[in-house]
Amino acid sequence: MRKPLAVWQRFALGFDADEPGWSTGPWFTMNAVVDVRGPLDVRRLEQAYRQLVDRNALLRTRIEDDTQVIRPEVPVELELADASAELLHAPVEFTALSPLRVRLAKVDKDRHLLCVHIHHMMADPVTLWALLAELAALYRGPLPAPMAQFWQYAEDQARLLEDGRTAAEAWWRRVAFTDLAVPSPTPEAGFALRQRVLTADEVTEVERFSRKNRSTMFVSLLAGIACAMQPYLGPGDNVLFNTLLSRRNRIEWRAMPGPCTVPAFMPLPRPPATLTGDYVAVVRDVVLGAQQNVMDPPTNVPCPFIEYLPDSRPQDLSFGAATGSVVDAAGPRDIGRAHALGIRARRTADGELFAHLSGDGIGWSKERTSAVCATLPWRVDRVSEVS
Repeated sequence: MRKPLAVWQRFALGFDADEPGWSTGPWFTMNAVVDVRGPLDVRRLEQAYRQLVDRNALLRTRIEDDTQVIRPEVPVELELADASAELLHAPVEFTALSPLRVRLAKVDKDRHLLCVHIHHMMADPVTLWALLAELAALYRGPLPAPMAQFWQYAEDQARLLEDGRTAAEAWWRRVAFTDLAVPSPTPEAGFALRQRVLTADEVTEVERFSRKNRSTMFVSLLAGIACAMQPYLGPGDNVLFNTLLSRRNRIEWRAMPGPCTVPAFMPLPRPPATLTGDYVAVVRDVVLGAQQNVMDPPTNVPCPFIEYLPDSRPQDLSFGAATGSVVDAAGPRDIGRAHALGIRARRTADGELFAHLSGDGIGWSKERTSAVCATLPWRVDRVSEVS
């Protein structure tokens, strides 16, 4: 069975035009490690894994010739791993018949590490957590049929985009992609690091600020990052960012495995030196417009990628008499091929905000990026400046 690609899949495939093998490479994956404690029946777990693949067409899908090709059945098996080996990351071949790998490492009699890896072309963060929850549920017993399959989402998305194309094109024509402010050049020097950017108390301050200004965490962080970047920007009336926005606005899509995300380019007015509620309102309107007027990316101008994900990992996964908890998770492994600046912020279970920072160093060097994170408006030494 052949079905159309979703917007995210077309967008990700476009990366390969400039960087062959980047989005179709084996390390372009979503990954999680679950610490399972208690008696675990390995044969029963493997049976649940096979049922998971049988139930979800996404897990029997491979992209071929710019279409999703879904097979009625594909062979899968639970892989046994060494607990001393690297567990968080494992390659998933783009050409594999299933985009999912499941590995199990035995630590001792009643403790195992369950490792799940899925190619990012077929997954977003919700997908990873949904598959873990469904795998645990299938271990416990049979489930009713899924409410929807991802190929149905892709077809609906294509219809919705076509129906809204005229309005979307009109909106994007009004958006400014000219007179963009960019930082002064710096020598190329690639970097990738993970660091805490806000404490739990500072995150609480972002939440308070967001409620006060009828904003969201993402919109507030985007506006705050833009303001922290202001000292490094050259001339220009606008600054361009991009992100991925979740589109799960139907009940049957909310926990459905599949990359239900759309790329969004957001040309913001030049930020003020100090974050204000008025600027947040402008940023909110741009983000909403980009989300409501989805179309294939309207520009190829390189710009910073900003992402915020709350901590939505499942807790206390029940595998019968055993209980699992997610102890580690990550997106694609860094392979030293970063280009434009990426700030991927994640909220931890402790309420702190950590970010994976990466880039080629041109314009947004490691030093400038670290300075931006250090001068976010909600830092304790700066919180009085936020209105």
